[in-house]
Amino acid sequence: MKTQILPNRYKKIGLILFIIASLLNGSLNFINNSIYKYSTKLPGVNISKIATEPDSGTGILELLNAFSGGGIVYGIDYVAIIAMLIYMISKEKVEDDYIDKLRLESFQLTFIIGLLVTILTYILAKDLKLTLDYFIFPLLWSYIIVFFIKRKMYI
Repeated sequence: MKTQILPNRYKKIGLILFIIASLLNGSLNFINNSIYKYSTKLPGVNISKIATEPDSGTGILELLNAFSGGGIVYGIDYVAIIAMLIYMISKEKVEDDYIDKLRLESFQLTFIIGLLVTILTYILAKDLKLTLDYFIFPLLWSYIIVFFIKRKMYI
């Protein structure tokens, strides 16, 4: 039985959506967090002249959260995850049995790597509280990296 996957043009759409969502999420977090979190830790900086906390409601992220009900960051993360999934399940330009075999091997290796990382994380840091996206993004990235390496090695 042949697995139904998306046409090749969706690979570009998924990649573009992922890049846009990642840049948007990263820039929002950078703008709203980096100045306030790290400004007090710089040597030689007069702390009294730097605002260590953002004013309530003045940041871009706070403004977007006010309009969206607080879910803008999660929404952007979901868009990035879905975009990576679209990229993963899109056909290659030349789709044959060998590409199917590489895709299956990549899924298997990614699952094993993800399981080992999860077990090691649980063993080494039992009190660590992480959201699900901390596990989903590395799994998706590892699949893409493993598939790319396997495809380049065998072609």
